[in-house]
Amino acid sequence: MERMDYDPEGGNYQPVTEHETGSTFIVAGLIMLIAALGWALFVGWDIRAGGGLMQAIFAADVVLALFLMTLGFIKKKRQIN
Repeated sequence: MERMDYDPEGGNYQPVTEHETGSTFIVAGLIMLIAALGWALFVGWDIRAGGGLMQAIFAADVVLALFLMTLGFIKKKRQIN
């Protein structure tokens, strides 16, 4: 994993690799899924207790988390030539 060190003169920062970006997406997706689990407990296990807005927020959280995790796995798998 590349490390970006502070350069007082500026302008010599290394770009973040796709592998690191993929790892970040996976971690963000996992955190969102953990948050979705808490949201599911709040709304109710079968989501009958919550209103339409609660269900929409829960669904959006899960879909976005799964999308980020999928994108992260794709970026990590990509090979740089």
